[in-house]
Amino acid sequence: MTAEPTARELVDRFGRMTADGRFQTLRLLVPGKGDSPVLEPFLLSTANDTAEDDLVRVEAVRAIPLLDFAEPALVDRCREALHRLAREDDDWDVRNAAGCVVFDLPGAENSVDPIRAVLAAEPEEFVRANVSAALNLFLRRQR
Repeated sequence: MTAEPTARELVDRFGRMTADGRFQTLRLLVPGKGDSPVLEPFLLSTANDTAEDDLVRVEAVRAIPLLDFAEPALVDRCREALHRLAREDDDWDVRNAAGCVVFDLPGAENSVDPIRAVLAAEPEEFVRANVSAALNLFLRRQR
């Protein structure tokens, strides 16, 4: 049985994998203690890479809440990146994922107003419905 790759090994070999391999790697990602400083820039870069397969980008977005957010600046960077993706990305799948998972980050209450603004401008009904559901679920949990 081989050991799971370290975060650094994953990042180093990611570009040599097929799109399906990159997708599966991100889908099965379980960050270890201390991996967040390596994984945060990698996940944000992958999520923002418009040349990357959209399913890989979505999995990078979905992996962001798995990071260890002990450092407040890390959660702030991730939150702002997710807001930007939800607001500006050309791919509706990525906007959808970013708008939903931002509510899985610590301090998600800081996303309520920015995501409401995203919803007001979102052209895709599917994205509006999903992100609105994520927002409403978050708000119900806060009561």
